[in-house]
Amino acid sequence: MALWLDDVPVRRPGDGPPVGLVMKYITQSMVGTIQRCPEQFRRIYVNGERIPPGISARRGSSTHEAIRLNHSHKLHADDDLPVDVLQDCARDEYNRLLLKEGVFIPKADMPYKDRLLNAGLNAAVKLTALYHDEVAPLIKPVLVEERVKADVGLPLILSGGIDCYTVDGWLPDFKTADKSKSPSFADQSLQLTFYAGLIYHQRGEWPKKCSLDVLVNNQTATYQHLVTGRGPADFERLLIRLDVICAQIFSGIFPPCDPGAWICSPKWCGFYQTCKYSGR
Repeated sequence: MALWLDDVPVRRPGDGPPVGLVMKYITQSMVGTIQRCPEQFRRIYVNGERIPPGISARRGSSTHEAIRLNHSHKLHADDDLPVDVLQDCARDEYNRLLLKEGVFIPKADMPYKDRLLNAGLNAAVKLTALYHDEVAPLIKPVLVEERVKADVGLPLILSGGIDCYTVDGWLPDFKTADKSKSPSFADQSLQLTFYAGLIYHQRGEWPKKCSLDVLVNNQTATYQHLVTGRGPADFERLLIRLDVICAQIFSGIFPPCDPGAWICSPKWCGFYQTCKYSGR
């Protein structure tokens, strides 16, 4: 089955050489996937196979929805929404995602699925409160969930959603995690570089500050504000990388990842049991 992107079908390996552009856009999610495992990229973006993400991803998405709601409110207001309103939003989104779109639970964890699902819900509610108390008052957004496309001279157009950009030029990227990140995590983030480049092409300015804002699901819940910067040189290095990735996509060559990689396990990859390369 082929996946359709803006009415342009993606070619499958074996369909013959590509004729012109078979994809129009490349997103940060696509970049992350092909760098982790090209074979997983093939199955998702070429074959159109879909397996729902795990509980941690559902926790992150539901927390993100509460953050989005508050930022959308603050486009036209100076105050933040009450914490209980945001927590209700996170709870409703978590339940909606599980009911409508499902969740991936490894076979080994199935006996504990109810406990794990409840823990994911409770974590989303807790991390939403952490965002409300420690981060929300600092943010006055000028862009919220802004879809940006940029033709930068590559075979594929860059496309991405800017979650938030503030009036004072701050580009935050919110994440949830079970452990604190190292201080260098933000400096190494290709995602921040990708989105900073989109900001430049949309607004004609580089962010004055970029950051990864990590809501850590430890016992008390802690907030990490990892500050970094991005500019033209960072974006040029990213474009070199993306040019190679585009060439790989159009070649139709998608090798497996290292079998020792963290993602190559039944716990983290929903395709593991049906992957011809896995060590199952």
